[in-house]
Amino acid sequence: MKKNLVIISILSIILLRCTTEKSYYLPSSSTRVYSGLENFMKNYSHKYKGQKAILITNHSGVNYNLKNNITLLKEKKIEILTIFAPEHGVYGYQNVYDNNKYIKTDIQTPIVYNLHKLSDREIKFFIKQSDIVLFDIQDMGMRCYTFISNLKHIIDIMDNLKQKLIILDRPNPIGFLGVDGPFLEKHYYSKDISAFPGTYIYNLTIGEAANYYKKKYKKNVNLSIIKLINYKKNMFYHDTKLPWIPPSPNLPTYSSAIIYTGVELLEATNISLGRGTTKPFEYIGAPWIKDPVKLSNDLNKMNFENFKFRPIFFKPTFSKYKEKTCSGVQIFYIGGKFSPTEFAYKLISYFFENYKEAKWKKYKSWYDIDSLAGTKKFRMAINKKIKYNKFYFSISKPIKKYEEEIEKYFLY
Repeated sequence: MKKNLVIISILSIILLRCTTEKSYYLPSSSTRVYSGLENFMKNYSHKYKGQKAILITNHSGVNYNLKNNITLLKEKKIEILTIFAPEHGVYGYQNVYDNNKYIKTDIQTPIVYNLHKLSDREIKFFIKQSDIVLFDIQDMGMRCYTFISNLKHIIDIMDNLKQKLIILDRPNPIGFLGVDGPFLEKHYYSKDISAFPGTYIYNLTIGEAANYYKKKYKKNVNLSIIKLINYKKNMFYHDTKLPWIPPSPNLPTYSSAIIYTGVELLEATNISLGRGTTKPFEYIGAPWIKDPVKLSNDLNKMNFENFKFRPIFFKPTFSKYKEKTCSGVQIFYIGGKFSPTEFAYKLISYFFENYKEAKWKKYKSWYDIDSLAGTKKFRMAINKKIKYNKFYFSISKPIKKYEEEIEKYFLY
């Protein structure tokens, strides 16, 4: 009997440890972060009961219990006139822009429109039929990510309109990285890729970005930001205890999203970033790389403090080098703060100096990298084999100015 009691006691301790261990499923309600959506539903939604809303969202628009914002808004008697969906669609499964303006869906709401296929005139027409516009999308904190360009576009259109734009804020997954990379130069503006006037890594939540852009550039927008609760700017996403909903099909894990910040600029070269594999952005390589072991050894010798590499082979099912065997490396993020721009600069420099096949992607006289980086200086410095520190010094003044300027727009 005594032996059985001991066993039961041990099992009870193990069970208690399992149920109290830090996890997404059982966090302390006093310490987890509450999203802008949750804050809105609890503290603000009653003010908009019976009003007509345009909802700009996708699959990331859920609360802690994964209930979507469409259902939650309906429960609060807010009428959704229509939904605008960003890149990857309302369900987030599309790997390319959908060519259709109207998106077929089983969501029980009037119509879902592809935001990238609507004209400014059409968007403004829909907004004028509404009372409020709700923006609820998980951003990535990078200027070349299309969601921040979508936000800027909507703010531009709503300048001088009476309708209220309500941003339901969400964490910046890479806020711990601070400000990094070139400030967008006007000549390299593009509507969907580099539109937001900030640095490559801009260190703002989606709500702070709206606050900054409205107050600096579009003062006549009727803007309201529903803040996060218990959020700090230097948080890793997993510290928020909110579920990781992949912003796109190619960012399945938080680790892949962090690595993405450091390799996305390689997208503008003829190197595969593992799209079409189970490890997008963690795998990089090409068919013309013949010795992945040497590549891995060389990169590990470069002493990146935050990354390790191992040799691999992979065959993408779509995208660059579809159905071709590539050799390269898997990238492992091992923690800590780093400069995504420096990481990308040194990786690209290595490939260009060691593989004659490595090239920039070019469309007629236009280089993809210039739009992604927001300047031609990144490409030209690599071409001239300039050391990273010298390149960074050449772009540092507008970065420093931006970094000092945005502090007054911080909400956390």
